[in-house]
Amino acid sequence: MTAPVGMWVILGAGLALLVIAALADRRSRLRAEAEVSALPHGRRLPRMSQELCSHVDEILADDHLSIGARLVDRRAASQLSPDDEPTAILEDARVIICPEPLDGARIIQAILMGCPDRADLAIVCPEIDDFALGVALANHLHGARAVVPIIADPADCAQIAETLGSTPTTKAAIRSGWLPAEVWGRAHLVISDALSTTVVPAPADSPEKPSSAH
Repeated sequence: MTAPVGMWVILGAGLALLVIAALADRRSRLRAEAEVSALPHGRRLPRMSQELCSHVDEILADDHLSIGARLVDRRAASQLSPDDEPTAILEDARVIICPEPLDGARIIQAILMGCPDRADLAIVCPEIDDFALGVALANHLHGARAVVPIIADPADCAQIAETLGSTPTTKAAIRSGWLPAEVWGRAHLVISDALSTTVVPAPADSPEKPSSAH
């Protein structure tokens, strides 16, 4: 008994889709590997000026959250603190929180595409693999905005979300492109180093800002 022609067409189309998906994943992986290998390891960071220290202290006079979340890689830092600690400092930033490990180049690309504006971006998760980290750092170092991955356990993720009045997202939602307004927290200030992270929520009446320099 021979199979209907339509069945062979369906099987062939399914196989073609699998091949296309595999090739797309391979291209993303190769691109991420190239981005990781091109990242600078010895970049000299400027020391925080007295003016910047005073500005940060003024913002920290407002209510804020300080927790044990940490900067995942010194290459995401923008300044050296007075204690010579590589530190990321983001103002008027977006914060997206996923209490699941992030893996693969495409998941960071989906986050960047889903961000509603060009503000600096903190990505908070409990774990990030080398491919996802490479894409984030490549955009941080060579793009128009800061992209700073921060490692936080699920409890700290929940605290950050509560402080910002936002909702954590999931890996499945990121991959599907379902990133509604409530997952994009807004922070007046984010400071992160290898030891801790401090978040100051944006005032409720503050206007949206399309971008900020880093």
